[in-house]
Amino acid sequence: MWSPSDRVVGAATTLGGLLTVVATVPTRWYGPRPTDSYVFDPPRFSALWIERTVVPVLAVVAALLILTGLLWVFRRDRERMARWQRWFAVVTVIGAAVGTLSTILFVSVGGRALADPTAALNALLGAGLALLALLLLFPGLLAWGAGYLRDGRQRLGAALAGGPVVAVAVVVASVALDVGPGEFGALPVVVPVGVAVVVVGYDLWARGDVSGR
Repeated sequence: MWSPSDRVVGAATTLGGLLTVVATVPTRWYGPRPTDSYVFDPPRFSALWIERTVVPVLAVVAALLILTGLLWVFRRDRERMARWQRWFAVVTVIGAAVGTLSTILFVSVGGRALADPTAALNALLGAGLALLALLLLFPGLLAWGAGYLRDGRQRLGAALAGGPVVAVAVVVASVALDVGPGEFGALPVVVPVGVAVVVVGYDLWARGDVSGR
């Protein structure tokens, strides 16, 4: 049975990091949002059409690719991890899987009104799963990355541990300075995460020739 190589998964993971950033770009950057009747049937390639049609697909694809990348790193390195690092890696992967499910639930809501019982339930479940994913991912990534830093794997360790730390630092700074989303929306929070994912993908690519040795 064919199995993708570390390089293939690394390239896919890098794509996932880039798509995460692209999916977070404020849709107003693509042009003015249509109003009136166009809200219900926006012109193709308009900002609202991109928001409703393209961004949800990018978000789900990005989440699946990131989950695949984390699973592949765990698969590649699990035999060389300390037991505590292995457990935190498992927590991270579970958190990523929960986050992926949350993304799918949010996408399934789409533009439907929350008065729709199914849409409201999916939105509620998605929010709960997103919170659970954050509670699992933050300590899991910190510890998993710290294990790599301890073993001298600076690039991968800094990516896993540094991405969430920088993202949280941006949120804390925004709250402390009372700075709203502004022109850039959620990009300042998401970009560090996207960069970290790209580094993880690069590590899979760069070590693809030696991962099996």
